[in-house]
Amino acid sequence: MYKKYYKNIFLYSSLQSTGNAEKYFQNHTEKLVVFVINPRRQYNTNLIRLYKKGKLVEEKVFILSKNIFMYYVLWYIHYIYFLFSYFSKKEKVTIINFHPISFFGMSLQKMLRNIEFLFWDGDFFPPVNLSLILFEKVKKHYNSKVPYAFYQSDIMNEKMNDKVINTKKRKTVMWGVLPKNIQRKFDKRAFTILFVGVIRDSQGLEFLFDFLQSHKDYSLKILGICTDELYKKYSAVIKKNKIEKQVYFPNRFFSDGELEEISKTCQVGIALYDATPTSATYYTDPGKVKTYAALGLPIVMSNVSAIAPFVQKFGCGILIKDRDKELGQALLEMKKNYTKYLDGLKKFNKYFYYETYYRKAFSFLEKNG
Repeated sequence: MYKKYYKNIFLYSSLQSTGNAEKYFQNHTEKLVVFVINPRRQYNTNLIRLYKKGKLVEEKVFILSKNIFMYYVLWYIHYIYFLFSYFSKKEKVTIINFHPISFFGMSLQKMLRNIEFLFWDGDFFPPVNLSLILFEKVKKHYNSKVPYAFYQSDIMNEKMNDKVINTKKRKTVMWGVLPKNIQRKFDKRAFTILFVGVIRDSQGLEFLFDFLQSHKDYSLKILGICTDELYKKYSAVIKKNKIEKQVYFPNRFFSDGELEEISKTCQVGIALYDATPTSATYYTDPGKVKTYAALGLPIVMSNVSAIAPFVQKFGCGILIKDRDKELGQALLEMKKNYTKYLDGLKKFNKYFYYETYYRKAFSFLEKNG
């Protein structure tokens, strides 16, 4: 039985257990309401979960919309409805969210419920178009209004505050890790690469398809979802390169249990990001890398994002700057010194272990309620 440090929390989450925040607060909160919001293409998979003293007592599906405007309208309506339904005026509740939409009408919300807001900012979007410029301005406005704000990297911390702040109310808090006890067979002759997460054009998959064409001793498993258009494009490239037997790509959502099972057949996690400041990954702590670490997979990744220095510090993976020249050598190095990188993973996972990492970060909430 876990000790309950917190009284009432309303937590934003997603279907993937990135960072294990839901697991942590489930363990340690008297009453926890989890608002699971998913991308528009998964408009009918959103959930509301109610935990009492660590036990899931209710779970309901709610539907948003494929239309971008109605998607956010229905998001906000459901947020308000669930907030008022699950918490009374007498209860003090901390709302931990990742999107400024829940701050709209903040003063009125606080009049009707005893609310304390914590903005856990997980993304910074570079100003490549007007909508993103306005979005970041809205975020910065509310960042100065909420009592507490966390950031998933120092660079985001600086973007929001004009300098890096480390206080009880403003600080960098990255994703935590819950390591899985996975026994993995290592076969130098058949090396399988794992890619996990939402699939976008900027994540280097086409480069991997070209790499596999000339490296028949490697295979790739892609566990994630992309648009129908992108799936057709990638399927055509896979067929053209004649690597159908080397690539597993069903284009669907995988549960944590499925992900864990499939990962047992893989030896390394891949994260080939766009390394320029025009990419959102440049600024944050990508959940993909923490997922690989939790699964016990050494990591090969682009030398970008807030987590890259930690991968290098603990020796749990290899950073590459030029994927055209360095990927093959990195994978070969991984094969030759696999045990060394597994040892580095143990140190990395100990540092980011979600129980101790979040307990320290959220200690100020223990007296709330």
